[in-house]
Amino acid sequence: MKKIFFLFVFLVALVFGWSYFFLPSSQTIIISKTMRAPAERIFSFLANQNEWNKWWPVPTKSQAPAQVYNENRYSVGASAVNTVETIIQKKDSQLTSRILVVSLTNDSSTLEWTVQENTGNNPLIKMQHYFTGQNLKADMTSILVSLKNFVEKQENIYGMKIEKAKVTDTVLVATRAKFSHYPSTPEIYGMIAKLKGYIKSQNASETNPPMLNVLQIDSNQYSVMVGIPTNRLLNGKGDIELKRFVLGNIIWGEIRGGSYTTEAAIKQLENYKIDYGLTSPAIPFASLVTDRMKESDTTKWITRVYYPVF
Repeated sequence: MKKIFFLFVFLVALVFGWSYFFLPSSQTIIISKTMRAPAERIFSFLANQNEWNKWWPVPTKSQAPAQVYNENRYSVGASAVNTVETIIQKKDSQLTSRILVVSLTNDSSTLEWTVQENTGNNPLIKMQHYFTGQNLKADMTSILVSLKNFVEKQENIYGMKIEKAKVTDTVLVATRAKFSHYPSTPEIYGMIAKLKGYIKSQNASETNPPMLNVLQIDSNQYSVMVGIPTNRLLNGKGDIELKRFVLGNIIWGEIRGGSYTTEAAIKQLENYKIDYGLTSPAIPFASLVTDRMKESDTTKWITRVYYPVF
């Protein structure tokens, strides 16, 4: 019995000695993860707490000031150009961590999540923090894996699948107008009807759906251009003008929704262009696949958004 007791005392002393001499008074956890996505888009999902619901490992029913994972709470603190401060609230302590987002290439980034915790000199507390630190490290890894799975799907960061293609149309006819408000569907289709009438009068045909570009000049003025690609060159008449496509590459995506959704999609094409270092020889436009005058339900409107690029 005494042998068992002394063995127990020896093992306890050994563990305490190991903890005292070999476990540091502070521990640093560093998690790195490479992701196939532009750094700026990843940063936008990290710096805004409201975006965390979209990629968090466990479902969250409502917007909250913090996300919960395995009983720890994570919230966004201050952010710099490429660094997001993240507050980790544990049961008995609060830690300040930092996520560094570094761009490797146009479509590849690496994230480094670092947190440091003081563990003191008490061997028992040091051991406790060592094991809870291993659990926290596993949680942080799971969180970054969930973010990686989310941002590596193009539809999640741009709201649509963006494709690159060659310009196939060569010529179109177009007309312009200015409005003191965002143009209504009847106003847009009035402009389209004018083009359709002219194309028909010239015994030509349309090769693709009508094109639309709306530019907000100031708070109460909008410049609108509509165009229709044609099978042959037409000289134009009056306020109907000939336009030529810039041959080359074009990026595009397809969405469903009304004018707000369309304008947001064009802005996402602009983000994609910036992210991938592309330049543009011409303005973006929306191709109105669904006839809005025949279908009143905006959720059924199919639109393809295009941006010519080099």
